[in-house]
Amino acid sequence: MEQQQKRDLVVMGVAGSGKTTLAQYLSQALGYHYLEGDDFHSPEGKALMASGQPLSSSLRERWVETLCQQLGQHRLAGQPVVLSYSGLIARHRQQIRQAGNRPLFIYLCGDRALLLRRLEQRQGHFMPPSQLDNQLSTMEPPSGEADVLTLALDCPPAEVLTQVLAQLRQGQ
Repeated sequence: MEQQQKRDLVVMGVAGSGKTTLAQYLSQALGYHYLEGDDFHSPEGKALMASGQPLSSSLRERWVETLCQQLGQHRLAGQPVVLSYSGLIARHRQQIRQAGNRPLFIYLCGDRALLLRRLEQRQGHFMPPSQLDNQLSTMEPPSGEADVLTLALDCPPAEVLTQVLAQLRQGQ
C-alpha cells in the first residue's frame, strides 16, 4: 500500500503575529520545506506596502497565484511544505487549499497592542507598523473552516508543535 504524502502546513495571521518564526520552527522540527510568503511578493507590491499602502486586489491575486504555483510544484515533487502567509481573505485560503496537499492552517491571532509592539520592534522588514489596522480590517477570520487550528500569539512554540502534531495525527 502506498504511503500518503504528509500534509502541508500554512501559518497565517496579520503582520507581527509571528508567522515566520513559527513556520521556520515547524519546518525545522518536521523536516518540511519552508516557503516564506513575503519572498513571493512582486517588487511593485513590496514597494507599495513599504510606502504605507495596502496591496491592490490585482497584486494580491497575483501573489496568491504565485504561492499556489509553489505549493503545486512541491506537492507534485512529494515535498511537504510549511508556508507562512497572511491568509487574510477566505477565497485566497480556498485557492491555497486546492493547490497544496491537504493543508492544515495555523491561525495566529491576538491583541492589537501586542501586534503593534512587535511590529515597532521589528527591523529590516518592508511592512511598516502603519499597515496593521488595514490588515486587521481586511482579515476574514477562518471561523467554521474545519482545517484551521487557531492559536494565541503568545503560545510557546513547543506547545504549538505538540498541537500541530496531534492535529496531523488526527487528519492523516
